[in-house]
Amino acid sequence: MADRYWGKLEFPAALIDAEVTEALQEEGVEMDKLDPSEHADDYAWIEDGIFTLEDSEARYGCWEDLENLLRLKGIPFDRESSGYYEFIPERVIFRPGANGTPPRDLVFLLCDGAPIVEVEKIRNLLAQGAEAVTAYLDDHFPLYPPLGDYVKEG
Repeated sequence: MADRYWGKLEFPAALIDAEVTEALQEEGVEMDKLDPSEHADDYAWIEDGIFTLEDSEARYGCWEDLENLLRLKGIPFDRESSGYYEFIPERVIFRPGANGTPPRDLVFLLCDGAPIVEVEKIRNLLAQGAEAVTAYLDDHFPLYPPLGDYVKEG
């Protein structure tokens, strides 16, 4: 099944409401079985305040409806998907806007789990100086807060 491959979605568990719960249940998540000690492939769990959903046969390695709901509700999430032939592995980072800043919805293509950087582009920028490289990296690979920053201490 070329349209189904591994994906992992993570977001703060404290932000799960009735609507998100319903969407998770539609994805087959059993909300009463989220113990991290039972973690295996194709499982959902909560650990350190982060909800994780992992599925080796997620449609295109993602959960399109669930991810759109999280964006709509302003719930930060990270998603990583493996690739399959013409589908390149990717990492999606969504962070809601705050204090007048727009949300960040970033997609990084991956190779061996790290974002792909255009070597020729970096070489050309190096000729212009370190500031040009920094500007490029800030624009294409901006910093974002880790999901743990959205976990509220009990």
